[in-house]
Amino acid sequence: MIYKLGFLAVLYVSLSSFQQNANNSVNDPEATALLQKVSEKYKSYRNISAGFKLLVQRPKVNPTDNERKLTDTLIGQVLLEDPKFNIAINKQHIICDGKNIWTYIPADKEVQVNYFEESDDIFSPSKIFSLYKEGYSYQIKEKVIEGGKKITVIEMSPMNKKVSYFKIDIHIDAATLQITSSKIYEKNGVHYVYLLNNQTPNTKTDADSFTFDTSKHPGTKVVDLR
Repeated sequence: MIYKLGFLAVLYVSLSSFQQNANNSVNDPEATALLQKVSEKYKSYRNISAGFKLLVQRPKVNPTDNERKLTDTLIGQVLLEDPKFNIAINKQHIICDGKNIWTYIPADKEVQVNYFEESDDIFSPSKIFSLYKEGYSYQIKEKVIEGGKKITVIEMSPMNKKVSYFKIDIHIDAATLQITSSKIYEKNGVHYVYLLNNQTPNTKTDADSFTFDTSKHPGTKVVDLR
C-alpha cells in the first residue's frame, strides 16, 4: 500500500487541477492557456487507459549513498472513467466504482473493501474528466527536448501548505497536448516520478471493469471495512 497514495495523488493533481482561475495574477498566462488546452482534450474522452512507470526516489541519508539503491521502479496500468478507476501496480489491484474501493492482493488471497473518500492528500484519478480543482499556482519552468519531442514543464505549487507535498512538475508534449510525465515532491524528501505511455482514449469496458467480482476469485478473503 505504500505506493497507492503517491499514485492517486499525482494522477489527480496532474490531470485534474488545471482548471485554475485564469484571472489569478499569480499564474503564468502562457501556462494557463496550455493547461486549458490539455484540460479540454482530456475532458473530451469518455475514458482513458495508460501504462506507466513509477520511480520512487528516497532521499540520501549520507552523501555517499548510492542513488540507484534508493530508487524503486514499478510498472503499472491504469483505466480511468469518471468517477471510476482501475489500477494494477506492485502486485496489487485497486478498483473503485466512485463510492467503494477494493484493494486486492492476489498473493495473500485477500481483498479489502472501503468507502472511497477524497482529501487534499488522497486523490481520485477519476477527476481526470472533471478538471475543475482550484488551489494551485503554476508557471512554466522550462521548455526542453525529450525523446525528440518538444516538452513544456509546468511547475505547480499547492496553496494549501498543509498537504504532504510542496511542488509538482508536469511535463506536457506541446504537439499532442498529452502529459508525458509528472514528478511529485514530498516534504519528507521522497520524489514520485510517473512516466506515462500508451495513452489510449475511449477504451472498451465491461461490467467488471470497475468492480471486484468475488465469484471470479474463489478462496479470496473479503475484509469489509465499510
